[in-house]
Amino acid sequence: MEEDLIREKILESLYQLHQGGRSRTSQMVGVRNLARLVKEHLSEIKENQVAANVTFLVQNKLVEEIPVENYFAKKKFGGAKPTYKYRLSRDGLGYFEHGSKFDRSNVFAGIGDISGSGNFIVIGSNNNVTSISNIAFSEGHKLAEDLRRRVNALGELSDGEKISIQGDLETIKSQLAKKEPDTSILAKAKANLGMLANIATIAPYVAKLTTWLLSTFNI
Repeated sequence: MEEDLIREKILESLYQLHQGGRSRTSQMVGVRNLARLVKEHLSEIKENQVAANVTFLVQNKLVEEIPVENYFAKKKFGGAKPTYKYRLSRDGLGYFEHGSKFDRSNVFAGIGDISGSGNFIVIGSNNNVTSISNIAFSEGHKLAEDLRRRVNALGELSDGEKISIQGDLETIKSQLAKKEPDTSILAKAKANLGMLANIATIAPYVAKLTTWLLSTFNI
């Protein structure tokens, strides 16, 4: 079972909780109950697999880890340790709800520290679809942004690979902001995405974008 498939189902389960919860507290869930939710999609999943991948998502800032005090146990036994529950972070919500003019989640969510070494260039953080000049290409813009967020959350790619792919997707988005996109630039950026087609968890999203480019620009 691919680790990224497990992570995808964890995020989807937390997003369902987010949508159904009446408060921030009701949007939180412990590992055991989260494992039950994920098991609805992946019947063979084990609780320890969910726990390990939740840790990965917390470290990549897509999930928040919230300590919850047991006040009854603390009062009765003294220094009782808190339990931990989990919910989507701002970046985790942005993974599903990007494109909104109110989305201010991190453009590099899922990528490690890019500020310390000076080896990376910040491409930009304005992902609002309403900001592009040619609304006719808004669907392609959304597909490219959706794929970029999903690539950033992958565990099997290095940060350098993620940044490289992000550059190609930002190139596609910037061309789609123009009145007359340069199809040769789009074709080259599209070709660079070929390596993603072999990653099962995101292959459908690669196919959506490349199919849209083919039908819209015949490339």
